[in-house]
Amino acid sequence: MNEEKKRRKFLKQIAGLGVLGLAAVGTIAGGEVLLEKEKVRLRPPGAVEEHHFLALCIKCGQCLQVCPYDSILLEDIDNPAALGTAYIDPDRRGCYLCKALPCILACPSGALEHEVAEDVHKVHMGVAVVANEEACLALHNKPVPPSERDLIFEHTKVLTPAERRAKKVYNIPNPSEKRQLQIDLLKKVESYVGKPCTICADLCPYPEKEEAIGMVAKGDGFVPEIRQKCVGCGACVELCPTDVLKVIPRATWEEVYKKA
Repeated sequence: MNEEKKRRKFLKQIAGLGVLGLAAVGTIAGGEVLLEKEKVRLRPPGAVEEHHFLALCIKCGQCLQVCPYDSILLEDIDNPAALGTAYIDPDRRGCYLCKALPCILACPSGALEHEVAEDVHKVHMGVAVVANEEACLALHNKPVPPSERDLIFEHTKVLTPAERRAKKVYNIPNPSEKRQLQIDLLKKVESYVGKPCTICADLCPYPEKEEAIGMVAKGDGFVPEIRQKCVGCGACVELCPTDVLKVIPRATWEEVYKKA
C-alpha cells in the first residue's frame, strides 16, 4: 500500500473518532499507533506494560483504597476480560501525582512498579492531547462558568450529601488528610469561576508544570499546548470546563507530536 493510500485509510479511520482527530498532529505512523492505544485503559502511575499489568494485577483494590483523590476505579462486568483491574477515568477524576504515590507502594504484586514511587518524574501514564480546541474557553475569551464548580463538586467523593446538595463545603472538625486534599482542589477550581480560564495549565500536578502544559496565544485568545514532560495523568481532562482535552493511554509525546 503506497503512502497516499495509507494516509486516506488513516483519515477515514479517525473521521468519526473526535478524540483521535488530534492524530493529525502526528505522523501517519504515529496516528496508527494512537488508534491502537486508544483501546487501552488509563492505568495508575507506575503500571507496567499492559499485557504484564493484566497478568500481574491481582485485583485486590489496595491501590484504590489508599488513593487520596479517589482517582482509581476497578473494571466491572462490562469488561470481563479485565474484571477487577485498576484504571483511571480522567473524565471522572484525574490522577494528581500525590506525594509518595501511595497507590504504587500499596501494590503487592508488581503490577505497579515500586521504583517509580521514588520519583514522580519517572511516571508515564500516557500523553494529553487537545481534542476539541474550538470548545476552549480561553480561545474565545469566555469566563469559567459555575457549571465547572458544580462538576468538580460531583467528582469530590469526600463530601457529605448535604454539601453536594448545597454546593457548599462545611467546616468539619479534624478533617482527614484525604478530605482536605480534595477540598483544597475544589476550592482552587471555585476560585476561577467568572475569571479567564487557565485551569488546565495552572492546576497541572506535574512538579514543573510549565514543562508539561502551557497556554499559548492563538488569534485573539489562548489555547493549551501539551509539552514534552506531560505524563498523561489526566488532571487537565477532568478540570477542563468544556471537554477540550483527552489522554491517550501509554502513548508518548514523541508518538503524538513528532513532525511528519
